[in-house]
Amino acid sequence: MDDPLLDPLDELLRQRREGLKTVMVTVVAVTGSAPRQAGAKMLVLPDGSIRGTIGGGVREAEVVRAAKRLLKRGGSRLLTLDFQEGSAGEEGPLCGGSMEVFMERIDPPRRVVIAGAGHTGFFLHRILALLGWNTIVLDERPEFASGERFPGAALHVQPFAGGLAELTISPNDAVVVITPEHKFDQVVLKQALETEAGYVGMIGSKKKVKTIFDNLRAEGVGGEQIDRVHSPIGLDIGAESPAEIALAIAAEIVGAFRKS
Repeated sequence: MDDPLLDPLDELLRQRREGLKTVMVTVVAVTGSAPRQAGAKMLVLPDGSIRGTIGGGVREAEVVRAAKRLLKRGGSRLLTLDFQEGSAGEEGPLCGGSMEVFMERIDPPRRVVIAGAGHTGFFLHRILALLGWNTIVLDERPEFASGERFPGAALHVQPFAGGLAELTISPNDAVVVITPEHKFDQVVLKQALETEAGYVGMIGSKKKVKTIFDNLRAEGVGGEQIDRVHSPIGLDIGAESPAEIALAIAAEIVGAFRKS
């Protein structure tokens, strides 16, 4: 539901916390008479509803339509609204001026859930942190999932079984399954496939991956869900060391979201 009275900046923060994309519309220039002055803002939500207003009427509706297209493709756009053309319609008397609005899609912060705080997770956290990602580390070993090893990360030191259930995971999040044991990988992977994560990857050999996939099918996990899994994980760059494997995983994650 539209609410032109709500502060678009307050709503922007709420939408980002929920992992949703929005488009911020800002009036950047006005010539002559226009319904709003430079600096006025309006936020367009994923469902097309708005918070704040740039003046209402058919010109605002035109901006909302353009913002909905921007929600799909990303990026930004500068749009000129001419209040001298056409009929007044529901806007009342024409203002006689023009307005330039800058529209920018604002994506929520990317997050990665690293299930397994071993060597590969150690390096993956550092690589993705350099790219601006927020990290959540899940591991039941406090000596591994520590602030010293993962500075700036949110630490969830608890059993792998049920560990993802306490997290709200959105399509903007990645889940990387690199636990210390195969049985934990299977448990966490099944939980990950019950979320809306935009990327799910699991480390392992082809034999291990096939075994876990077969086990999940036997437990009733559908093939469409299993097809979501990137495994063996990471781009094929011939990685051997934990740092190289982390680099391959990070590259695959970035590529997956760039293409989405």
